[in-house]
Amino acid sequence: MNVLLDIGVLLILGYTAGWMLNKIGLPKIVGYILVGVALSPNTSHLIGQDTIETTKPLMDICLAFIAFEVGGALKWSKIKIHEKEIVNITVLASIIPFILIALTVFIFGVIFPSLLPFGSIGNLSLALLLGVLASPTAPAATLAVIHQYKAKGKVTDTILGVVALDDAVGIILFSIVISILSMFLGDHKMVENAHLNAVYRISMAMFLGAGIALLMNLLSKMLQIKTEGQWIVIITSMLILCLGTSKLLQVDELLANMTLGLMIANRSNQHTKIFKVVERYTEELIFLIFFLLSGLHLNFTTIPQSIFLISIFVGLRIVGKYIGVNIGARAAKADTSIRKYTAGGLLPQAGVVIGLVLSISQNEIFSDISEVLLTTIIGATIINELIGPIITKLTLKKAGEIKNE
Repeated sequence: MNVLLDIGVLLILGYTAGWMLNKIGLPKIVGYILVGVALSPNTSHLIGQDTIETTKPLMDICLAFIAFEVGGALKWSKIKIHEKEIVNITVLASIIPFILIALTVFIFGVIFPSLLPFGSIGNLSLALLLGVLASPTAPAATLAVIHQYKAKGKVTDTILGVVALDDAVGIILFSIVISILSMFLGDHKMVENAHLNAVYRISMAMFLGAGIALLMNLLSKMLQIKTEGQWIVIITSMLILCLGTSKLLQVDELLANMTLGLMIANRSNQHTKIFKVVERYTEELIFLIFFLLSGLHLNFTTIPQSIFLISIFVGLRIVGKYIGVNIGARAAKADTSIRKYTAGGLLPQAGVVIGLVLSISQNEIFSDISEVLLTTIIGATIINELIGPIITKLTLKKAGEIKNE
């Protein structure tokens, strides 16, 4: 095993692929993901499984940076302008895909019992879990496209607001579904703990992020942080501290770092400099590493095993997101461009949804359906991560918020 050599090769090939795809008008991150998939131990065995395990902390740090930037994009002044749109769209774009997928999968199981041979309760469990896993959006891919093409405008602001909030909505929905299914399947201890666990994970993550933001402001004043090099050190230190504490307290890591970014953006008089430093010196490398490593985790061999469920999940999730955005935007009397184009930035999926499905697979009461659930979500994640950035770019361009490529 030579992890450093593996990482070096990945970085060179990934950056080259991103540069080439950028030349033909595609987002760079698609190239990064494709190189990761091509060199994955699941595809070609050129990169060892040990590299995936060894680089997990590196991937977590990259995601912390990305979540911090997403939170930093949520200035109160921008949120107030689109407050109704963001709340309405977040709720409906989470609930409608859930309903569509859950109903369709359950009916599919009734009509074709040989394809889903888990019995009525098993099929209901599978349907509800697939439905709830359609809610979250991966902020990394959306943010990468927005920053690569320097997209600006009301659609971009709305997308960033929704992406930041829908992980929290997804966790709440997930806890409700787990509670209901646990009652059916007889795990009463899990029923008692599910709601409290969700409240704890979300509220403590927000308190932690706010606390680290306060510490960061105090330290920057006490240590008289002025140069960009000093800011890189303090930002990186605080993000890793927030990430490590989140893991220790078992709270939502994404939400903690988003809250840290949000508090810095709105409560620090150095916020402009802080986020400029992140964007200028670390962002390109963070996106490159994160999407290369994400590609390593994806396994194309899972797709044929659950192709019909993957097709249902991907197709109805897209339809549900567009319907949810449309209804939510109309209810908030939002601008036409928000109604037409916001859904295009809500399609990528990774991080949170994979964490949730892995937690299900480790629970014995779902042992009958865990394998098909895992292969469906991994297969759908591959498709969503590849098509999501391309659709995000196209919709932002149509919205007129990408001026120059």
